Amino acid sequence: MALNEIYRDAVSESYDLGTSDPAILSGEFVWISAGLGGVAETASALREDARYWVTLRHIGGFTGTTADAVAVGAALYIAAAATHGTALTTTVGTNKLVGYSMSRKGAVAGNVVVRINN
Repeated sequence: MALNEIYRDAVSESYDLGTSDPAILSGEFVWISAGLGGVAETASALREDARYWVTLRHIGGFTGTTADAVAVGAALYIAAAATHGTALTTTVGTNKLVGYSMSRKGAVAGNVVVRINN
């Protein structure tokens, strides 16, 4: 084992969101920074340090929504301007990669299972 190891698995971690509440709900895909994302296990909450915190899950398959047709293994993204939510797209552009589809669906609004990309 490396002597500098802090977390063995880092499956779920809490993050300081600052002093204004971003109104994150449990189950939403969340981006803390450019490369750090996950799924909210908890809603954002004010703690005794007067800052908002959220606990993110970094491993697993989660439900998102999209109107796009999706094949198993297809990359799914959240809008570039979004920091949290469940609406996903197959459009790359400047959108942020959430993960890869574990299910398939036609081009109608509906759910898709996503393996998060961490």
